[in-house]
Amino acid sequence: MDNLRTWWQGLASREQQLVGFCSVFLVIGIFYWGVWTPIATAEADALRNLTAQQQTLNYVKQTANKIASLKQNGAKPTMSGSLSSVVNQTAGNYGLVITRMQPQGDKIQVWMDDVPFDALLGYLSELVQKKGLSLESVDLAEADAPGYVKVRRIQLSQ
Repeated sequence: MDNLRTWWQGLASREQQLVGFCSVFLVIGIFYWGVWTPIATAEADALRNLTAQQQTLNYVKQTANKIASLKQNGAKPTMSGSLSSVVNQTAGNYGLVITRMQPQGDKIQVWMDDVPFDALLGYLSELVQKKGLSLESVDLAEADAPGYVKVRRIQLSQ
C-alpha cells in the first residue's frame, strides 16, 4: 500500500486526475461487463428456454389427447406378425433405430438412443392406432440436440 501511495504522490496533478478519471471508467466497465451483462443474458436465456419448454409441453398434451380420443373412437385394429417384428418394422418406417429389444410374452420393452421426438410420437401413434398395441409405459430423457430425446424404455403389450 505504501508503494501505491508513493507512486500516487509522484504523479503530477494532471496525471492524478487522468488516473482517477480512468479508474472510474474501469470500475463502471467491470461492473457492466462482469456483473450486469451476464445477469441480463442469463435471464433472457431462461425466459427463452421456459417458453420453448411450455410449447413442447402443450404439443405433447395435444398429441396425447389426440391419441387418446382416436383410441376411444376407433375399433381396435389387429396386427399381423410377431410383436417384435411389428415393433421393429414400424421403427424402420420412421427411420428409428432400436438399440435394444426385450420380448416378455405378450409384452415387449424397447430402448433407443437419440431419436427425433416427432418421429417417436408418429411411431408410437402408429403402434397404438394402426397395430392395436397398448402403450403401458414410456421413459424418456432429454437429449443434447434440440427436438431429440433418449428413449430409456418403452413398454408395449398386445
